[in-house]
Amino acid sequence: MPERTRMSGRLEGLVALVTGGGRGIGRAISETFAREGAAVGVLDLKPEISSEAADAIKNAGGKAIPLVGNVANRADVFAAAAALSDAFGPVTVLVNNAMWNRYGSLLEQDETTIGRMIDVGFKGVVWGYQAVVPQMRDAGGGSIINIASPAALIALRHGIMYSAVKAAVQASTRSAAAEFGPMNIRVNAIAPGSTRTDGANRVVDEAGWERRRQKVPLGRLGEPEDVANAALFLASAESTWVSGDMMLVDGAMTFAFS
Repeated sequence: MPERTRMSGRLEGLVALVTGGGRGIGRAISETFAREGAAVGVLDLKPEISSEAADAIKNAGGKAIPLVGNVANRADVFAAAAALSDAFGPVTVLVNNAMWNRYGSLLEQDETTIGRMIDVGFKGVVWGYQAVVPQMRDAGGGSIINIASPAALIALRHGIMYSAVKAAVQASTRSAAAEFGPMNIRVNAIAPGSTRTDGANRVVDEAGWERRRQKVPLGRLGEPEDVANAALFLASAESTWVSGDMMLVDGAMTFAFS
């Protein structure tokens, strides 16, 4: 497991909205950003999850507020962005992390399942753009980080809709980087490989994790902190000439075994 770095203030003065920020990869990003000086809005669907994560950040000396909403609902995303800016100032970092997914044969997936995956996984990204870009523009710039997937690049059996949604996220990243670049807004994506989270542990057993680990050239599974560290780089001033990219954070698994 990667070690947590000491706070160095790399995000001091920034205000970050993290969707799906109360659990798993989103929580690791929220906590890492706060340790580096950002004020964080932890947006999650369930109030108890958002509140617990925000309280943990504040108890550790960071700045955070809990935000509750469904990213599939445009009004919820706009309300979250407005509440965060009221509390700390204009949003200058957005992490579009929230996703809802069900694997399975496409022939067996119903309209409700497919619709929810698109609404949360792709429309939620679009609503995020619309909600924060005006704030970033008026503040002089910002950084948007989308959580994509290697599934956008390789075939994934029983994951047609997941692959399609994440490919759409990747494509939107490139086009958004071109459209928002003149406003000094950078847009990038991170594609995490097999990453152990509480949610993933509910659907993958130890034997399954071991099979995945064996496919990783670096010899270990990912941890949420691996993804958070990549997001930290993309949110910080260290990446001010990086935009339109999708960063694979997967231990070289995608291309070594695709």
